[in-house]
Amino acid sequence: MEKMNIRLRVTGFVTIALIVLAVIALVPISAEAQQKQPSQEEIMQMMGPMMRGMIEGMMEAMLSIMVKPETGEQLATFTRNYYEALIAKGFSKDEALKIVTSVGMPSLPAMK
Repeated sequence: MEKMNIRLRVTGFVTIALIVLAVIALVPISAEAQQKQPSQEEIMQMMGPMMRGMIEGMMEAMLSIMVKPETGEQLATFTRNYYEALIAKGFSKDEALKIVTSVGMPSLPAMK
């Protein structure tokens, strides 16, 4: 009976020691993991899917507007008004036509 009590105490002690060692061993890893800042490359990899979703959403919205007949009419009106305004400002018809064709469809400025 006494040997059994000693074995239980030793087993309990070993179990507690193993638990304490495991906790001590894991604490620096978790503290280090919490303090580690992601690199620029890791940030870009995390943002990729989000950016792709945003761009797809913007493209779908733009295309749904571009297919409407009234959008074409508005673009034609803009182009004619732009062409006539250039001539009114003193550009020749050839110069105005070149400017209008080089500009093409109006768009938002590119993000820098």
